Amino acid sequence: MTARKPISTDRQVAAFAPPEGQDKARCAVTNKAAGGLSLYVRTDRQAKAWVYRFRLGGKLIEMTLGRYPAMKLAMAREAHARAAELVEQGIDPRKHREAEKARNEAAWTMGEAFERWAAFYAEAPTKGGHPPTPRTVAQHRSRWRLHLAPRLAKFYVRDVTRRLLIEVLEHAASASKEEARKCLNLLRQMLDYCEDREQIDDNPAAGLTPAKIKARPGKPRDRHLSLSELRALWQAIADARHTPEGLAATAVLSASTANAIRLLILTGCRRTEVAAMRWEEVSRDSWTIPPERAKSRRAHRVYLAPLALEILREQRQNTASPFVFPSLTDPNKPIHPDSLSTAVARLQGRSRKEHDETAPLYSLPPFTTHDLRRSAATRWTEDLLVEPLLVEQMLAHAPPKLVATYNHAARWPAQKDVWKRWAELVADRIASDPGENVVVFRKSGA
Repeated sequence: MTARKPISTDRQVAAFAPPEGQDKARCAVTNKAAGGLSLYVRTDRQAKAWVYRFRLGGKLIEMTLGRYPAMKLAMAREAHARAAELVEQGIDPRKHREAEKARNEAAWTMGEAFERWAAFYAEAPTKGGHPPTPRTVAQHRSRWRLHLAPRLAKFYVRDVTRRLLIEVLEHAASASKEEARKCLNLLRQMLDYCEDREQIDDNPAAGLTPAKIKARPGKPRDRHLSLSELRALWQAIADARHTPEGLAATAVLSASTANAIRLLILTGCRRTEVAAMRWEEVSRDSWTIPPERAKSRRAHRVYLAPLALEILREQRQNTASPFVFPSLTDPNKPIHPDSLSTAVARLQGRSRKEHDETAPLYSLPPFTTHDLRRSAATRWTEDLLVEPLLVEQMLAHAPPKLVATYNHAARWPAQKDVWKRWAELVADRIASDPGENVVVFRKSGA
């Protein structure tokens, strides 16, 4: 039976029940947007159903929009209006709802999107034609976990707005502008991936710049050590290898750590490359860093001058490990690159929040292990008068596109000459007392 007076208020919805002696009833519900909405109730069911009746293709069709009290009167009217609009367009709202449900089930959360993108990124070739290193992938995962996941992981990708991204990235920038800049780059790539896979129509991170999230790039680091500063470091390393009376055990450097830092100075290589150096990579006076360990993903050859070979001979006498600089705790593993950074910071008294003003290098302007690489490059250019392009080759930097395309000359003899002259300069001016004499190293004709 249908009630004569249509339902128009929430109170009427709550009070509606089958007449005495009947087990079910239906009543029309007013809606200015369209007709055909009713409320259906049965005595054997606690919930009441919102029902929409419509004609499509000459057939009378009935669909349930939702149930009261989960769906209130206002919500039922909105759902009814949307369904009626689809009917006007000749679309069956039931099929539309099924398609929408399937789309919702296929939608990714940001957490799911990151895992999919990370797996894709780990295998995708970079500009150099090789996939990123495991270390780079691990850095992205750490960045996501620390700065982005806590506020983004549970959102559906399609619901993420530009405004939300700015808020999250500004929060990251308050802790570290550099990390916020890298987080922005991660999100751009990840959401491009989602756009290509039709999870979103447009990337909300597109057009965002570091300046817009308060992460404007700072001035690039230009710290490099002078010859006198490098000498102070070399001497501090020598002193820290012993245990003078009153020196804390934490201030002592292991042979592996001390010699690895010295090799950083002599070669200009990256700390990750030196830390994981293996004996099998060394052949007489050259060391070949394999592609899988090189940042450029290309094999890189380094000349080992006599002073560098002395360091390797000492290491060979002290260890049977496959690694040149083995870990103290496990000789079958190399020292961790971070241990080199920590050692350098400790010599400066800056390894902890509270600085140690008694540290041997505390008076020097702060520097990092990467600054040693910059120092070598600077000294090659300024003291040995080496042309910049050759320095870039020695640092294993990616060459300019035109050079990479048309010039494949390795220029090994010239590189070898620079490393040799640099080692001589280190021996005369850094590893020993230079006295009052000044030695000028002119550019070789090699």
